[in-house]
Amino acid sequence: MLERYRIFRRAGGNYYTRDRVTGKSESLETADRAKAKQILAAKNQAVEQPQLNRTMAKAYLSAKSPELLTRTWADVMEHYIQTGVESTRDRKDRAFRSRPFASFRTLTLFDTEAIHLLTVLEHKQAGNSTNHYLRRIHNYALHLGWLLSPVMADAAWPEIRKKRFTAITEEEHRLIVAKELNMERRLYYEMLWETGGSQSDIANLSWQEIDLKEQSIHFGRRKLASKEGGDSLLRIGPRIKALLDQLPKEGYLFPKIQAEQSNHRSTEFHRRCKTLKIQGRNLHSYRYAWAQRARVAGMPLREAMNHLGHKSRAVHIAYSGGAQVAVLPLEFYEAEKEKKIVQFATAQIIDSAAQKTRTSRNG
Repeated sequence: MLERYRIFRRAGGNYYTRDRVTGKSESLETADRAKAKQILAAKNQAVEQPQLNRTMAKAYLSAKSPELLTRTWADVMEHYIQTGVESTRDRKDRAFRSRPFASFRTLTLFDTEAIHLLTVLEHKQAGNSTNHYLRRIHNYALHLGWLLSPVMADAAWPEIRKKRFTAITEEEHRLIVAKELNMERRLYYEMLWETGGSQSDIANLSWQEIDLKEQSIHFGRRKLASKEGGDSLLRIGPRIKALLDQLPKEGYLFPKIQAEQSNHRSTEFHRRCKTLKIQGRNLHSYRYAWAQRARVAGMPLREAMNHLGHKSRAVHIAYSGGAQVAVLPLEFYEAEKEKKIVQFATAQIIDSAAQKTRTSRNG
């Protein structure tokens, strides 16, 4: 095998090595030929050893588990797509069919190096979604034992550029509802505003999940269908009751919207916002709006989290963080404290008088 490095000496000076691959030269900082040859041998051995180790690893693995040498990233993607609910599976499938993943699919896991991951991430059409799903299948392959070690350390992955979602304001919501001529869609937007449910959860809401006797709406989060919890239980207030009175009395509350794909509902909402020149809003903005309204109204954090299906306090705070909460003056709390003290003292006096009366009667 042709050695990668060779040595040469400049007239009356030190020895140098030249890389046959890159063409770069480097001084060995010695004029002693024997010493220079030792350094040269070490450099060539350092290049040859990883290749030798790789060849030996292939020999061992082929005897123990031959599929580890032939398994490709397409196999990982196929297994990973099968996890999660239907909408999540569709989203994964679309992501892996995108151009950044085209050549990566046929690459074997054993031959994958960091440069291959970076090539996917640096594709001109790569974005946050590419970064997210590439990390997921990398970690998924590790968990399955299909990767013997991480291809790239966490610190080497490019940072995900987080998209900032914003809540829809009441004024924007009223403009959208006023402009919407389709009664079912108008009531759908009103229900999103009142419940803070996701677009799919509210679109699939039916009378089976509504208990008029108990005055409650109880539905499971479709996104969390494969996990424990995630249920929402909401009492029916006057505004929700007024909406229910205008909707069909059996089956789905929004039958035509329920039959649409989620991307069709999103597109229709985007079109409505565009006509009103409202930017940066989507159907998910209603969940942010509900969380922020709940915070401003003083709803206990745990109650708001339970309703929205948030198990993480950090996630919920991210939703409600944009709320502008006006703090009441200190004198309000001081006055409330005085009221409680007076009421407590009065209650004690009454209890004491009642106790004396009972004692005198018994005597």
